[in-house]
Amino acid sequence: PDSPGLHSVIAVNPAALARADELDRQFFKTGQMAGPMHCVTVLAKDNIDTHDMKTTAGSLALANNQPPDDAYILRKIREAGGIVIGKANLDEFAFGFTGSSSVGGKTRNAYIPANSAGGSSSGTGTSIAASLAMLGLGTDTGGSIRQPAAFTGTVGIKPTYGRCSRWGIVAFASSLDQAGPMTKSVRDAAIMLGTMCGHDPKD
Repeated sequence: PDSPGLHSVIAVNPAALARADELDRQFFKTGQMAGPMHCVTVLAKDNIDTHDMKTTAGSLALANNQPPDDAYILRKIREAGGIVIGKANLDEFAFGFTGSSSVGGKTRNAYIPANSAGGSSSGTGTSIAASLAMLGLGTDTGGSIRQPAAFTGTVGIKPTYGRCSRWGIVAFASSLDQAGPMTKSVRDAAIMLGTMCGHDPKD
């Protein structure tokens, strides 16, 4: 399931094409889109829970960890029509700046493979830079979205603390962690941020 040579993708969602077909049928029947992210492909960092894929946080210790539910932010994205096509590599348990995990190996930079892809959302940054998905989800404690975005020429936002729910995320430091968009444009990042955030009583 890995992207060729980049080690940026840990898993591919086997249900993605069926979801795309379902959204197509809905649109052609009603003329209505599911939301602002209708049929937009999304890669989620693999410390964000997905009900239809394992969430490993990059660690072999969690290789068989199957969450029963989506993280709140991922549920919001799916409700808006986003299609989660896979899980992105990361520094194991989101701790580090080199983009390495025991599940996915070391992520390479999309432009200069010998260079760093940053961390810990390295897989998301590289995947978006390489156009493996339109939009990506990362998490940031002390630079884990912003650094790989800078290293891969993408747009990354760490939202204000409390803006987006942390429920369903394998956090490195809950007092600092926030999930945010990683995209190719500021406009896409703004649309994604507005979609994924909102009040969550579970947070």
